[in-house]
Amino acid sequence: MKRLLISALFLSVGVSAVQAQESPAGPPQSTNAAAAFNTTSGARVPLIRPLSQASPLLISDALTPVLEARVPDTVETALALPMATADPAVPEPAPEPRPRFIYSDRDDYRWQLGMAVSFERFRSSIYSASGFGTNSSLSYFLNDWLGAEGNVNTFFAGTVFNGERVKLVNYGVGPKIALRRNRWEPWIHTLFGGTHAIPQTAGHSQNGISMQFGGGADYRLLPRLSARLELDYVRTRLFDQWQNNGQAALGIVFHF
Repeated sequence: MKRLLISALFLSVGVSAVQAQESPAGPPQSTNAAAAFNTTSGARVPLIRPLSQASPLLISDALTPVLEARVPDTVETALALPMATADPAVPEPAPEPRPRFIYSDRDDYRWQLGMAVSFERFRSSIYSASGFGTNSSLSYFLNDWLGAEGNVNTFFAGTVFNGERVKLVNYGVGPKIALRRNRWEPWIHTLFGGTHAIPQTAGHSQNGISMQFGGGADYRLLPRLSARLELDYVRTRLFDQWQNNGQAALGIVFHF
């Protein structure tokens, strides 16, 4: 019985060895019944289709124009972009200077505010006096040489009659003509207005007519500051008569 079993075992081993020698060399064959993917029509379908074809819009189709606009076509284009913006041979434009002029084609300001100390000699048939006061003016230039001016002058003198102090106020408006230069600015003006006198005299009004003719010169110390010298002929009508007076002023002018 043992011999029979041993003989059957050897026979089985021998048959297996013969079958192994007859099978071809190589990897074992797949037992999958389906065909390979590369042999089917699915492998020839493109995953990204152009927009001109009637196909659904893919994410890659929407990103393509953005990538083409931001990414240079060639390496030379990418290298040339920074060189074009930072070319040392092309000088940068100089910043434009901030102009100081406010109007027209002049390098100057439109408004002038003048403040000065004045001296005036007042003479009339009732009383005469000399004294100091203030001279204030505000001018607005319509163009390079013509302006409109408003002016107020005060005058304080000694006492007359029974110890009453003499006080005068002249005010007026009118045209002003100036020859405006970098440093010197000579000018003339004509003012028409009124006057108010203290003390009051019997039978006469304290108010009257005032006219002022004269001129002066401004010297520019700073862009917004000038020194002023002014001389005027002041004609007033008080106490039913005309008075001829003179006035001189020294002060400063603010430009704005």
